[in-house]
Amino acid sequence: MKIKYDDQFGKKHNNLYTVMGIIADILFYPIIIFSLLCCFVIYIDKSDNKIPSIFGLSLVSISSTSMEKGGFEVQDIVFLKKTDASDLRAGDIIAFYFYKDKADDHITSGTAILVQSYDRDEETSTPYNVPESTSEKNSERASINEVSGMKRANVYFHRIIDVYADESGTLFFQTQGDSNSGKDSLLICEDYVAGVYSYTPEFIRGIFKFIASTTGIIILVVVPLSILILFMSFSIIEQIYNILIERKVLRREIRYDSKEVVEASIGAEMDILDKIQFFAQSPPEERQKVAQFLWGFLKFGNKKEEKEYGKISYLTEIFEENPKHFWLYWIGNTRSNNKKRKIERIWQNWDIEKTVSKKISKKTKPKGLK
Repeated sequence: MKIKYDDQFGKKHNNLYTVMGIIADILFYPIIIFSLLCCFVIYIDKSDNKIPSIFGLSLVSISSTSMEKGGFEVQDIVFLKKTDASDLRAGDIIAFYFYKDKADDHITSGTAILVQSYDRDEETSTPYNVPESTSEKNSERASINEVSGMKRANVYFHRIIDVYADESGTLFFQTQGDSNSGKDSLLICEDYVAGVYSYTPEFIRGIFKFIASTTGIIILVVVPLSILILFMSFSIIEQIYNILIERKVLRREIRYDSKEVVEASIGAEMDILDKIQFFAQSPPEERQKVAQFLWGFLKFGNKKEEKEYGKISYLTEIFEENPKHFWLYWIGNTRSNNKKRKIERIWQNWDIEKTVSKKISKKTKPKGLK
């Protein structure tokens, strides 16, 4: 006789811990990604020398007032883009390592060839004219990676005033801060240019500045991560609670249809090996209800799950008459060879227990009964 379907086992129940766990899962990746971006901005703000680049774009922090007249304030963080030195022109704003290699000691504004000049008052540049090279480029010069590790080679963010070239065609840049009255003391080799300024709106600079501030760190990094940890703690508490409840159910210390078990959706979350063993060891008169407890949630799933539910329902209905089909179904639908062997052992143990139970039943049967 079929037992009427009990829908208390059908739909998964959500309690406070479950809801908090779901929220934590939703927020996890956005918060982690945003926190990493914030940490990257903070690193840029605190770093003096390293200018990491991603897909040709970099960030650099303004650390002095030398470009205030150009609209750049201290602690502004702006975008840079990598570019070929040949594309740089007088008037461009660049970030560079303030360093002159010994191999370039002979390069001065008097010995190099002037390629282009910038008029700060008129904000105009002369025509760009690079002479043909007459010698090979110097290969003894330190690389930009070596220079970036030197504490004395600070990063500057200034405007190109003059462009020079040596006999090999290597470009050198005379720079100056818009707020400074004089030009910088060194001609900067093209090798030490980190990037050219890429337009960064003021509101973006404001956001970067806020992120790098103590208040920004607390609001945008510390608080979200604390909330995420809190929500994940709820999720962990729920999992521990459910594990403890599940162990009690499997040990038959509490009933599978008790309120706390149903609300924790223990049957739906139980491991398949525990499900099979729990069903097989249940009293015959309760097996149909136990089957709903273990697999009833499938009835409310997608078409594939509904079909699986129908198959399992049939196998559990005929379990008493033909249990072999039930065991073979799970063995055939398990990909793991290790799990197949475990199901076979559960089946063997169940057979042994059933045989022993029948023998005991016959021995204890009152005389005169057939």
